[in-house]
Amino acid sequence: MAVRRPYALGVLLCLGAGIAFAIQPVLGQLALDRGAAIAPLLGWRYAIAAVILVVLARRRLVAMPWRVAGTAFGLGVVLYTADSALFYAALGRTSAPFATLLHYAYLLGVIGVAALLGRERLGARRAAALGAVLIGVALVGGGAGSPDPLGIVLALASASAYAAYILFSDRMLHGVDPVAFAALLVTGAAGAFLVFGASRGELGTIGGGVGAIAVVVGAVVGTVFAVTAFLKGIRLVGPGTASLLATIEAPAGLALAALALGERLAPAQLAGGALVVSAIVVLQVRLRLPRRRPAELLPLPAAPRPAEPLAA
Repeated sequence: MAVRRPYALGVLLCLGAGIAFAIQPVLGQLALDRGAAIAPLLGWRYAIAAVILVVLARRRLVAMPWRVAGTAFGLGVVLYTADSALFYAALGRTSAPFATLLHYAYLLGVIGVAALLGRERLGARRAAALGAVLIGVALVGGGAGSPDPLGIVLALASASAYAAYILFSDRMLHGVDPVAFAALLVTGAAGAFLVFGASRGELGTIGGGVGAIAVVVGAVVGTVFAVTAFLKGIRLVGPGTASLLATIEAPAGLALAALALGERLAPAQLAGGALVVSAIVVLQVRLRLPRRRPAELLPLPAAPRPAEPLAA
């Protein structure tokens, strides 16, 4: 029982992280509907999260090499900022579940580039899963009635930025504490959004009380808790199982959007969402079959020795 308790805790942490990731798009859309500007909404969220993460990882930050620290901060300024800004811009023109499902297209870039660089082999299973993602995304877009073309482009551009962020971060995390890396990443994104928001005089435009709730909940739940819970879950159940459990974000996002925003997906969109989630499962599940042990070679029985002649 003592062995199973940490595993069960890891499962709960990963599921909680997936649900936490799903909460923010819904809250963000509610804030945008009330006049929030993207830069302060994300800038204050990441600033609060950065303070918390820096406190959590303060000792490990000191031990981080300067080159890695600078790269993490730069990724936050450029790619993490681009991903968040493009995704929230898509939320302003389309629905939260629609934008979230389109964002899953980042898997195409990650798997495709990884295969081209020789990091992972693109076998038949992966190719089939990628095809399912393409079909699923097409169904989600086609079932949206009259989807906003710019909203689709923004969501897919956000997915591209996220894929680039993952690929650049892949090798930087070897031997580096992930919480410390995340602290610098989020700090860079916070700085970029706050500087841009200040230049436009928008730092106070967060959408009133709903926007303030979105900022605080996004910082504590959508960033700090989601990141730290997922990292802890990885240590307890392993990266493959943790990634699989975190895909609860997709159905959780659809359910939250239905409850909070009153949105309903068309049957084609539901089918597309199911295909996307199924493809994510196929991409991340590893079937571990028991290895066949080679047959043990038993020594041949010794040939009978000829009988010795009896002594005369």
